[in-house]
Amino acid sequence: MDRLFCMKVFVRVVEHGAFVRAADDLGVSRATVTEAVAQLERHLGVRLINRTTRRLSVTDEGQTHYANCVRLLGDIDEAEDALSGSRRTPHGRLRVSVPQSFISSVFYPGLVCFMRLYPKLEVEIVFTDRAVNLVEEGVDCAIRGVEIPADSGLVAIELAQTRWLTCAAPGYLAAHGTPVAIDDLRRHNCIRFISPSTGRVRDWQFNAGGAVRKFEPAGNLRLTSFDAAVEVALSGAGVAQVPDGLACGPVLEGRLQPLLTDYAATAPPLVLVYPGNRYLTAKVRVFKEFFAKEFPRDGWWPQIMASEALEVSGKPDLPGTTALTPAVAAEAAAR
Repeated sequence: MDRLFCMKVFVRVVEHGAFVRAADDLGVSRATVTEAVAQLERHLGVRLINRTTRRLSVTDEGQTHYANCVRLLGDIDEAEDALSGSRRTPHGRLRVSVPQSFISSVFYPGLVCFMRLYPKLEVEIVFTDRAVNLVEEGVDCAIRGVEIPADSGLVAIELAQTRWLTCAAPGYLAAHGTPVAIDDLRRHNCIRFISPSTGRVRDWQFNAGGAVRKFEPAGNLRLTSFDAAVEVALSGAGVAQVPDGLACGPVLEGRLQPLLTDYAATAPPLVLVYPGNRYLTAKVRVFKEFFAKEFPRDGWWPQIMASEALEVSGKPDLPGTTALTPAVAAEAAAR
């Protein structure tokens, strides 16, 4: 029994959800795939996959073994990468965890350019707000907008600074008035964010005299997505407070108006993290270097404040206010 081959086959079956698709991916027959999984089950003495005529499902033992296989196969890839000198030619599968609410205007165009630069990489993006255990779950790196504890065992590379942006649609403000002080928000419908992991409503944060002031928003809508909060605010439902990068585009387009900018509090920076006790593979290294250039190091606040200054001065804005990422701009120039 070739245990390494059987593990690779089992991982592909779980990921594709079918023996046939796994066989096509690996370039072997379905019989070979079926026998490899059967051999692995006999060796372990447990059932990993339940098969029926219509579908298959992974057992609890199978889920546990899948995570272990992904981790072990990743370790083998790292060892081979270090010895073969292939750091300059990234290849294999790259699993990246990112939040559900993300700076899509930067990340998605950048991701397309990244994959064109490294065609030998198979990129898998895992969208979740959960604190992923990178090693146990076979995730190579993650982009997060939360504070990373010093004792986490993770290396954190800052991609962009962020602030909490309080904003609303011009139509909503025309109908309900524009808050000029923090306490004015008590007279407004606030779009509240609920943490998907804790179920708690997030207090809004402001910088009042150099100290953080927490404000408990009140409103008739609660959401578990900052992206959704931006969309609802655009529809005129109320006032939202979100990471500035998520709403920068609508602000520059004039569809959202920044509020209480003198009281804006800093938010946790956007960081890329990877395990500190593991070899830095070529695929993680190039991903880190690429997106460290794509995201604006100083964040989106300078653009937001510049747009507000233009509005106050009454000067017309320039066309095409949504900035291109470096990679997309380079592609456009090359056409």
